[in-house]
Amino acid sequence: MSELEFNPVANIFPLMQGAEYNQLKDDITANGLLDSIWLDTEGRILDGRNRCRVCLDVGVEPQYRTYEGDDELKFVISKNLHRRHLSESQRAVVASRLANMPAHRIDNKSANLPTSISQTQAASMLNVSERSLRTVKAIERDAPELIERIESGEITAHEAQKEIKLQQRTEARAEIAKVGASVMPDNRWHIYQGDIATWQAPRKYDFIITDPPYPKEYLPLWETLAKRASEWLKPSGLLIAMSGQSYLDEIYQLLSKHLEYYWTACYLTPGQPTPLRQVNVNTTWKPLLVYSNSKYTGKIFGDVFKSDGNDKSYHKWGQSESGMCDIISKICLEGQYILDPFCGAGTTGIASLRNKCLFDGLDIDGENVKISQGRIANDTEAD
Repeated sequence: MSELEFNPVANIFPLMQGAEYNQLKDDITANGLLDSIWLDTEGRILDGRNRCRVCLDVGVEPQYRTYEGDDELKFVISKNLHRRHLSESQRAVVASRLANMPAHRIDNKSANLPTSISQTQAASMLNVSERSLRTVKAIERDAPELIERIESGEITAHEAQKEIKLQQRTEARAEIAKVGASVMPDNRWHIYQGDIATWQAPRKYDFIITDPPYPKEYLPLWETLAKRASEWLKPSGLLIAMSGQSYLDEIYQLLSKHLEYYWTACYLTPGQPTPLRQVNVNTTWKPLLVYSNSKYTGKIFGDVFKSDGNDKSYHKWGQSESGMCDIISKICLEGQYILDPFCGAGTTGIASLRNKCLFDGLDIDGENVKISQGRIANDTEAD
């Protein structure tokens, strides 16, 4: 028996690989071929490519049947969806392949079938959302090498998309860090590398505006921040720290050991809500915790601020430039000095300088320091 040609419609589904193929081989070896291999009227395999491969591998004589209906595509899809138990992501890859097929590759005999398959039709045929299909299309464009891993079930389309974004962020960080390594700060700003617990500030600050890490293991940093802020702030200055909500009660207590509670403001984060699955809450805002060193004497400010959208391009915990600009423009005066001791990728610095404030940034990570320097330098040059 020689291996037969495949009908193009059959090839919209991936061939079995690895454990899945070995299970089919073991079953046919033990029980024989229980399901016939379907051929089209030209003698090509329409359904049963994997069964044909196993028969060739183990020496089992295949049984053939000829499909004489008028809708080969519908036949192949129904057979495979019933048999393969493909995930949403795997079906989306098939739908994308189907939508890519030129009209002449769709071998059907029915005048009722379309001469080409749109993305909407392909999604419907494979029982997937159009959003999933669009995600796969984007992966095919940006990282086609990941499609095979989705087909095999190793990763989902969502996980592949996250890998792409991580790679893009890594490349962007590396590029801006290369620029930042040779940047000389000017008299309006400086980025320092150091540990918040031991760093010696060169001056006192009107405001400390920062976004410390939120996970539970970083809770001790909040007390360290409060203690150092009490040393770094001017008597009339404020600490304004963005916080998550999961450990908010503990954070209030830690900050209050060294500073005076002043206010809690609201930072709106429109767009996709952040799910806090441990408490079954989708959150669209963050607390801005405001603490004073003694008596605040600055300008009156509102207590609701807004970001136009997330920006994780340079740091996985990064905040948007629009959000930080909203905070600084509504609270700080031109010429005042701002410190961010968890400066990350330097967004607070960019917002400070755009609002004609002075800025010092601190980060323990040398790569973050270079990225901050590169971003701030680029932004100030653009101005």
